[in-house]
Amino acid sequence: MTKTTSLLCFLIAFPGVCLGQDEDFTIIVIPDTQFYSSSMNGGSPEIFEAQVRWVVENRDSLNVVFVTQLGDFVQNGDEVLAEWEAADAAISLLEDPITTGLPEGVPYGVAVGNHDQSPFGDADGSTRLFNRFQGVSRFDGRSYYGGHYGATNDNHYEVFSASGMDFIILHLEYDTSPDEAVLRWADGVLKEHDTRRAIVVTHFMIGPGNPGGFSTLGQAIYDELKDNPNLFLLLGGHVPTFGGEGQRADVWDGRTVYSLLSDYQGRSRGGDGWLRIMRFSPALNEISVQTFSPYLDEGRGSFEIDESSEFVLSYDMSR
Repeated sequence: MTKTTSLLCFLIAFPGVCLGQDEDFTIIVIPDTQFYSSSMNGGSPEIFEAQVRWVVENRDSLNVVFVTQLGDFVQNGDEVLAEWEAADAAISLLEDPITTGLPEGVPYGVAVGNHDQSPFGDADGSTRLFNRFQGVSRFDGRSYYGGHYGATNDNHYEVFSASGMDFIILHLEYDTSPDEAVLRWADGVLKEHDTRRAIVVTHFMIGPGNPGGFSTLGQAIYDELKDNPNLFLLLGGHVPTFGGEGQRADVWDGRTVYSLLSDYQGRSRGGDGWLRIMRFSPALNEISVQTFSPYLDEGRGSFEIDESSEFVLSYDMSR
């Protein structure tokens, strides 16, 4: 066991097995990276790279099965190629078969945020550079890539399995007004894969607080997809105010669907490298959520431990 693994097992200190054991697995959530990619507000590409490098270095000890980036990959949409090159250099670390020990690297997906579109900040704009760097051709043929809507990768889904369970994760483009055709497609995908436990990511899902209010798009996603029994988790970023954290739990037909906000771009250095560790513990029927920065404390890492940053969700993984 490495020093990093020992430190994580000591600091996390949840009841039950340590993170490195087979029963548990982890999904990593990387919120808005726009100020790292653009070197704005004190951010730098090195912070983004530190996040991803930490994931790669701890893939085995944490049993990382998937990484999702919540959108606003860059700041200026199609306007600044260098931002995409910086973001690509960071996220590509997940794809190295040598350092990850996986032929296809660590499975991952990136959502389209409003700042990934042009005119920049326009949630109904062009996604030319997104599709140049994160397009269908990059992922087509990978075993975890499920498919996409239309001719672009603006809306796409991935599949993976862990601890005897099958999962599907949809990444839906952030639009100012919900796209009914995309929502119908997403509903069809979940129904087609009804044996897979479903997670949906869009850039702006809910606002801060507990309960955080749904965005217009978030409400539309929930309303359209809530009748799918496999749906259990909605994730988003976009809102850095009030600490950039929020959550809500909605019950439909006896099932709980959790929604989580994480966005730290309002912190120093464009976000200080904060990300989310979501540890699934089937033996406990729990998802332990932690907020961690591998960049802080001179690269040794730091946890945020208030009740909005560290909490446990009850989720039945026995069925």
